[in-house]
Amino acid sequence: MGYKFRFQAKTLSSLHRVIDALFGAVGLLIFYSLFSPGSFVSRTPQISMLVITSVLLTLVCFHLAGVYKEWSGSDIISECNRVIVSVLCVFGGMLILGYIFKVSSIYSRRVILLWVFVWPALLCLERVFIRKFFFNWIFETSMNKKAVIAGTGSLGATLFDWIRENPWAGVNVEGFFDREDNACNGSTPCIGQIERLPQYVKENDIQLVYLALPMREESLLNQLLHELEDSTAQIYFFPDMTLFKKLMGGNVAQVAGQAAIALRSSPFEGMNGFIKRLEDISISLLILFFISPVMFIIALGIKMTSKGPVLFKQWRYGLGGHPFQIYKFRTMKVLEDGYDFVPATTDDPRITRFGLFLRQNSLDELPQFLNVLLGSMSIVGPRPHAVKMNEEYRKHISGYMLRHISKPGITGLAQINGYKGEIHSNEDMEKRISYDIEYLQRWSVFLDLEIIFKTIFKLAWRQ
Repeated sequence: MGYKFRFQAKTLSSLHRVIDALFGAVGLLIFYSLFSPGSFVSRTPQISMLVITSVLLTLVCFHLAGVYKEWSGSDIISECNRVIVSVLCVFGGMLILGYIFKVSSIYSRRVILLWVFVWPALLCLERVFIRKFFFNWIFETSMNKKAVIAGTGSLGATLFDWIRENPWAGVNVEGFFDREDNACNGSTPCIGQIERLPQYVKENDIQLVYLALPMREESLLNQLLHELEDSTAQIYFFPDMTLFKKLMGGNVAQVAGQAAIALRSSPFEGMNGFIKRLEDISISLLILFFISPVMFIIALGIKMTSKGPVLFKQWRYGLGGHPFQIYKFRTMKVLEDGYDFVPATTDDPRITRFGLFLRQNSLDELPQFLNVLLGSMSIVGPRPHAVKMNEEYRKHISGYMLRHISKPGITGLAQINGYKGEIHSNEDMEKRISYDIEYLQRWSVFLDLEIIFKTIFKLAWRQ
């Protein structure tokens, strides 16, 4: 059974690699025939070489990015992130080869850019379809892995419920093992005492063993691992991490030659950081192109209605808790640009009439797209607070400084959920921080796009 499953899984994985590559090649041909039919006819050899190159780069980049690694226990967002990274790598490889061989001018930029945006979107939709419909049927027939769970606590029950609700994971839980035969409650299938687990695994060809035991059970864990060495089962340990409520990470890292679990790490390390920066640059350039006339009109309005500079720079805490100067349109009669200042309130007499209009519609924050281009901010992230506010709230709000693992953003998860503007109580700030931490835990390109669209269409930009 185990060999049969591995053979089928390997066959499907190989088939999926070929389908993805051919999907990209066919997409290129279709886009060329629709949007550049003249080139499609007159430059057939060059386009054929482009298609072949895209197929080869797809096979290499998708493999290196881990698109086809074991995904039964991962979520669709993680897989789509890997797909996007792979497509960007394919695009980068094509640019490099085009520059080396001096042929980039031959090809249609419009076609290739459209292909780069549409292809990964279609691949992600295809994966959603496969998980939700196609694999449900396959795994219900002959490809289920047999699994057992050690531990009947809340962690084991949560794991069991997730597997039952996600049949595409390809796992069939035979039952639970625990200290006592009658430890299970309700309809949860109990097999027996935990000491019988290794023998049961060997006798019933169990492929997966999930250890959902408290970390204090070290001696029992060592005993189970020792006895399970005489089996071919894959073993996963699910430690009870409720102690770490603000966990950000969880990946296994190598430190000094030893395996370590990253309990707190930035979601923007390595390739994710590159994707985030690419996202910031492309979106901010696009937005600045469209809003530059508006910014010019606002600058004229500020000059005509009050004395002083158009732009206002104020200190904020940014990535790593280091201060930076944020750009805003000036909305007050005063210019408090130091670390210490009095926050604006409703009906604040320092605010000009034109400035009030700008603040109510968040138009004073448009120059922050320049901060994004310079690299001190992101489009999406925890909103930056004043230095004085940071020093005040970090003393009595747990996890406050975790928000500085990321660059501050123009908009964020807290803003689209209504936590923006003036702070009225500690509860307001605590809720804002909880959304900031949730954003860092859940980050993906799709979440950023969702926040951007909701900021626009839910009028979350209005104060």
